[in-house]
Amino acid sequence: MDHNEALQSQACEKYLLGELPPAERDAYEEHYFSCPECGRRLRFAARFLGAAREILATSAIPDSHSETVRGWFAWFRPAYAATTLAALLILIGYQNLVTIPNYQRSASSQILPMHSLITAGTLGDGALNFTVPADKPFGLYVDVPYDPAFSIYLLALESPSGAITPLRPLGAAEAQKTQVFIVNPGQQSGNYAIIVSGVASSNADRSSAKELARLQFTVEVRH
Repeated sequence: MDHNEALQSQACEKYLLGELPPAERDAYEEHYFSCPECGRRLRFAARFLGAAREILATSAIPDSHSETVRGWFAWFRPAYAATTLAALLILIGYQNLVTIPNYQRSASSQILPMHSLITAGTLGDGALNFTVPADKPFGLYVDVPYDPAFSIYLLALESPSGAITPLRPLGAAEAQKTQVFIVNPGQQSGNYAIIVSGVASSNADRSSAKELARLQFTVEVRH
């Protein structure tokens, strides 16, 4: 899959919604690893949908037994106004960001599930367990261990079978902020890890990278 094909087929949006067939999903994953523009687009969309999920999940709902007119205006009382406005802005922005013809599912099914590795340890204590639907991608919030001795951070996903999949590298500035990575375990439950390695400079040999951490978590695939 090349860049134009990814844009024209709306691969980013369909990938986040779990709508790509397995062959196209694999081709898109291979493409966005090497395409900075598609990588940025995917990161933005993942963060956007994650924010939408959190806001919509915490938005207050007015009393359904109140009078109709009173119910409409209840949304604009101080108790509800902020979350209501935020939710509306998210929905409007999402409609402009993700336009998939004939996609008729509910808004809740369109939001990428998000999980956090921010508290992940490196000792494999098994504390982080995520249950996810089969063949559906999910987002991971990740904090890498920043060290000023390194300017490039290489990340890779290790699956239960031991297969290693490179993730997008991070610069020093990115490494100091929480990042979002997209993972699709397919139907493979088990122990996963994000391996973080540091490289002194962009010109340094990648084989000299020093392993800094293994952020371990367990995925249970729900069929």
